Amino acid sequence: MAAFRVSRISSTVARRGALAAGILALLAALFVGVGILLPGTVQVTRSVEVAAPPADVFPFLDDLNAWTEWTPWGDVESRLDGPPAGPGARRVWDDPRLGSGSLTITASRPPSSVDYVVEVEDGALRFEGRITVEPRAAGSLVTWTERADLGWNPLLGWTALNMEESQGRQLQESLDRLRERLRAGPASGPTAVPEPA
Repeated sequence: MAAFRVSRISSTVARRGALAAGILALLAALFVGVGILLPGTVQVTRSVEVAAPPADVFPFLDDLNAWTEWTPWGDVESRLDGPPAGPGARRVWDDPRLGSGSLTITASRPPSSVDYVVEVEDGALRFEGRITVEPRAAGSLVTWTERADLGWNPLLGWTALNMEESQGRQLQESLDRLRERLRAGPASGPTAVPEPA
């Protein structure tokens, strides 16, 4: 009689364990399947008006040394690799929290726009960005757009759902710091853009 009860209990536990394992496998498959179906690209755009002409704004965009004054790059241990400004200017890092990567200016059109590429972990994650400056009556409109192609990685598909908000917040905070920095006056040094004639 006792052996029958033990056998029955074992059978019930085994069925419940198999059911739990089946449910977990189904949830994991659902998580991966939905992650694959989520959009693989993200585009984030933020803008700010600044009380400075484009010629005063542009040096802060074109010079990766100046980026440390208004972007989170001031908080990341990184180094310049090549010229500090213009096409080919490159900042590289190897950070325990962020991994390894680089930011490279790919195009520079004074005083209107700068294009760049960020590659993380040897290109496993790649962002393309453009920062434009348009003249306005009271100064300039600075618009920052970043685009990422996250591929078919299901975990990154889930991450993409939150990137508009998280990346957008980072871009907006940086633009707000740029506006505050420009209140202190234009950049000085060799990368300053002369006023158009």
